[in-house]
Amino acid sequence: MSETRYRRWNGWWTSRRARTLGVAATAALVLVTACGGDSSTGPGVPKSPVGNYTVATVNGKALPFTIFSDTGFKYEETAGTLALTSDGKYSFVTTFRQTVESDVEVFVDSTFGRWTQSGASLSFVDALDSTSTATATWAAPQLTFTLSDSGATSITIVYALKP
Repeated sequence: MSETRYRRWNGWWTSRRARTLGVAATAALVLVTACGGDSSTGPGVPKSPVGNYTVATVNGKALPFTIFSDTGFKYEETAGTLALTSDGKYSFVTTFRQTVESDVEVFVDSTFGRWTQSGASLSFVDALDSTSTATATWAAPQLTFTLSDSGATSITIVYALKP
């Protein structure tokens, strides 16, 4: 993935960290929605995580979610989708809004790659950077990602399966 540089962003967070956490959180949410066991817990409960997901919550809150805020600066996740295909491919699309003083810019970031499942755990490997990986927990119809930045910051993203 290419790294987008954001002008006038001098805080602790780098654009790479914010994007990585945002993408990982989105991926985690998708996984929780999609994965399930082999036993049915009721009618219509998917037995496979394959499907299309949207971000339901980030740290228990609905979108938009503020990733970072400081005097005159705000960086938010405003939307996110995840698609898992039966041939083991995924794609994440996440929309971010950056406000610097009164200047508002919207950025759409996407990533894709391959996913695998082991029980309720899903692993994602980025197609362009195989060292970029994420894991999620699947509990039909949700995927949950828990992301940590060197243990200092933790974000939990829940993705819900689209009906």
